[in-house]
Amino acid sequence: MEATTKKKYLIAILGVLSVLAILLYFSFNPENGLFPKCPFNNYVGIYCAGCGTQRAIHDLLHLRITDALSHNFLLLPSVLVILQHIVVKSGIYKGQSLLSYRYAPLVILILVFLFMVLRNLRFYPFEFLAP
Repeated sequence: MEATTKKKYLIAILGVLSVLAILLYFSFNPENGLFPKCPFNNYVGIYCAGCGTQRAIHDLLHLRITDALSHNFLLLPSVLVILQHIVVKSGIYKGQSLLSYRYAPLVILILVFLFMVLRNLRFYPFEFLAP
């Protein structure tokens, strides 16, 4: 099988899986116990950078932007950067993806780590970052 055919199949499979995941998160509220709890939070007792993401995705799919931001403030900017990357890589827009810059991985790592630290501080204004 050709490399381009394999790539097309992979994109199709990822597309179907993405649609199924979106339907799952749209249909079921993660607060009802269907989805797993954060193991990092359960064992260590602090919020990781991903805590609240499942609830934020559910809220975002129901267009409750403020609720999504209150569950995980980092999700919406992450989704926007990923969408910009997809648009650029698909050829819809001729520009440079934000993720293709040389220091993008380092900046993302620093932002995620900083977000994780700040959301565990229990005083104003950082207490609003907790899920």
